[in-house]
Amino acid sequence: MKKVFLLTMVMALVASVSTFASSKYKVDEAAIDQVFETSINVASVDSEMNYMDLTSVKASNDDKNVWIALLLDWILGGLAVHRIYLGGKVALLFGYLFTCGGIFGLLPLGDFIVLLINNGDISKYVDNDAFIMW
Repeated sequence: MKKVFLLTMVMALVASVSTFASSKYKVDEAAIDQVFETSINVASVDSEMNYMDLTSVKASNDDKNVWIALLLDWILGGLAVHRIYLGGKVALLFGYLFTCGGIFGLLPLGDFIVLLINNGDISKYVDNDAFIMW
């Protein structure tokens, strides 16, 4: 008998909560129709606008800090995050992952040493898409 009473109470509670939730929110169909009537056709705007291709963005040497690149290389060197920060393509990430962190971590170590030694001018490493940047 206790189970039947408990089941009845749970069902009554669920029914009261669902009716309370449904009565709390109302949909104004007229307002929705008005929004659709006043909207513009995006397809006609798209043909007139030229969007920037994010894959063709080139990094500026002034925008890149060698110390941030060194920090990224030290922490996430095996994922080529420092190379992507310097303007390399995202495909470098897959190359580093495929070779177990850049030939078992040797490439990030070499990148770290090269960036540390040549920290005055990193222009030849910015936008460098070669697998080995040095």
